[in-house]
Amino acid sequence: MNNPLAKFALKNVVAAFSARRHGNMSLSYGNTRGSLENRQRFLSDIGIDYHSLICAKQVHGKNVVYVTEADKGKGALDYDASVAGTDGFVTDKKDLPIAILTADCLSVFIYDPARPACAVLHAGWRSTEKNICAEGLRLMQEKFSSQPDELLVGFGPSIRACCCKMEDDFKSNFPFGLIKRDTGLYMDIALINTRQLVACGVKEENIFDPKICTFSENEDFFSFRKEAGDAGRIISVIMLK
Repeated sequence: MNNPLAKFALKNVVAAFSARRHGNMSLSYGNTRGSLENRQRFLSDIGIDYHSLICAKQVHGKNVVYVTEADKGKGALDYDASVAGTDGFVTDKKDLPIAILTADCLSVFIYDPARPACAVLHAGWRSTEKNICAEGLRLMQEKFSSQPDELLVGFGPSIRACCCKMEDDFKSNFPFGLIKRDTGLYMDIALINTRQLVACGVKEENIFDPKICTFSENEDFFSFRKEAGDAGRIISVIMLK
């Protein structure tokens, strides 16, 4: 498989997502026995000290937080120490790995090579409905004067339109990305986030989508919809070097 984040493979940044083979990365969901060791192995392989990791207590909202060295290690070793009530981070500090954890939701990596600065966002359907990408870009513009047309964006694995069936009574204000089939209503979360990013000024050719479905490729990735409470989490992490 081509690395969808290959365009991020510049000397100033590292960005990656894990797979099932790397083990559960969550300290609070699924079988957490060995999660710290899983983090240590995966992150050390990409040059990140797992003690420095910054994680969130994700709430499916649109709150995005600017983090600095003072936040280093929050949630790295203990879920209760994670940054509360947020679904994304932005930073312009080097050697400060920021991460979100998913098992069907979309992870969004953003890299501004001009500043440099970076972000990672947790975009499940609720956060997508609240346009967390626009909020992340707004904060990057406020903090770093980032220009959307200069940004590189990468998606992590997520449940795709083939499998993301919504409840029969699902109501949404999405003007696109909802697909009616004989079997019900389905959502294309990646398409919606792509459209939202483009609406904010990101160039579509600078958005890199691996098109990996966590539900249909469950042997390789965790899926909450398929595994429910037993589902572990993959990690999506980005760090300036």
